[in-house]
Amino acid sequence: MATRATRWTDEKVKAQKLPDGLKERRVLVEPGLYLFMRQRADGQTSKQWQYRAQVAGKRRWLSLGSYPEVTLAQAGDERRTHDKVHEAAKKGEADHPVIVARQTRKAAIAQPSVDDVFEEMVADKLMGSSRKGGKPVRERTIAVLRENYELDIKARIGDAKVAKLTREAVQDCIDGPRRRGAPGAAAHVYRTLRAIINFALKRNHIPGADPMRGIENPRPYRPAPVVAATDAELVRLLADLDKSQLWPSTKLAIEFQLLTGGRPTEIRLATWAEMDLARRVWTIPDSRLKTDREHRVHLSKQAVALLERARQVPRTATTDGKALPDYVFPGAKGAAMEKRAVGRALTRLADRVEDGKRLRPHDVRRTLRTMMSRIGVDPHIAELCIGHLEKETMRRIYDGHDYWNEMADAWDRAGAHIEALRGGGAEVIELKAAKRSA
Repeated sequence: MATRATRWTDEKVKAQKLPDGLKERRVLVEPGLYLFMRQRADGQTSKQWQYRAQVAGKRRWLSLGSYPEVTLAQAGDERRTHDKVHEAAKKGEADHPVIVARQTRKAAIAQPSVDDVFEEMVADKLMGSSRKGGKPVRERTIAVLRENYELDIKARIGDAKVAKLTREAVQDCIDGPRRRGAPGAAAHVYRTLRAIINFALKRNHIPGADPMRGIENPRPYRPAPVVAATDAELVRLLADLDKSQLWPSTKLAIEFQLLTGGRPTEIRLATWAEMDLARRVWTIPDSRLKTDREHRVHLSKQAVALLERARQVPRTATTDGKALPDYVFPGAKGAAMEKRAVGRALTRLADRVEDGKRLRPHDVRRTLRTMMSRIGVDPHIAELCIGHLEKETMRRIYDGHDYWNEMADAWDRAGAHIEALRGGGAEVIELKAAKRSA
């Protein structure tokens, strides 16, 4: 039952206590304004301001905030504001304040979490991206986004309402990788968060200010040294490949990557339909390329000879009654080579040799790129050979030459160099400049 008190002050509100035996009580402070007290589980008493109103003939209570966060004077001002709205509602000039508050609470509950916005963003990217000319983004891009999100973002803020994200919470996600000594991962987390926040802002999931305003990308950071085999290490690798008992397709795929510079997935999923041995061209479809642009690779005579050997690899044309794509480097059962096959093979080769060079599949691609520089291929041509887009804006705008002949010459020179290394010669020795005497 509500009791009435007069001459209320903040000191009097602060001194209010629950009578013995009562767990809650509502005290009338002024017409329409009540102080509601409730005993919490820890034994303390919570205090909340409430506004009483009639809605459709029924008594309704509207919270005006907790005490002492909301003072007596502030609660009184809020109550008077609601009284005016209430009177306007009776005349049909406004919605009842209790109904408005109820709708506001429902809207707040319906606000998407960071998890919700991330999944909405992924679904949007899979429908098409303006950066991709309306095409869906690559599955690999989605996989990288998910990896960054689940490792350093989800556990920290995944359940939080995106509209209530704070700068501190976002910064903590970015600092997580930095604390474990992974500045490169921190930069990836920053970009993932930036994508999520930008998407939320565009979809009006964040009505206020950008919570990432003022947060800097942790880059630049010192990238890891390029891992690429020297000529001497290539001689050892090629010899070890020849002597190994690896599955023939795996051995050939490693050497083919060394001759062409293709990415591991581009080679693993290569089919004979993409190979034109008469014209000595391998055409990689845009669906398997990061750039979403078809890429042609000139096949040196060494690459053509390797492909002729690949034709002799035993293969199965069907599995479970279904026809298989005609893969150039099939797995043991005729299907596509397993994703980690080349990586495991390179690890085993390194383990068999004392101080063996440890290469990952992408390092074989780096090896070709580094070797091209070593044998004198122009860096611009070498970059085009491995499928990188032209970085110089003016050249991209004004230079319409395709550099195909120059690229073909580079691949031929690389093939000849690898053949010479196999024969025991043509090793390029890098000379260090002598120090000048003082």
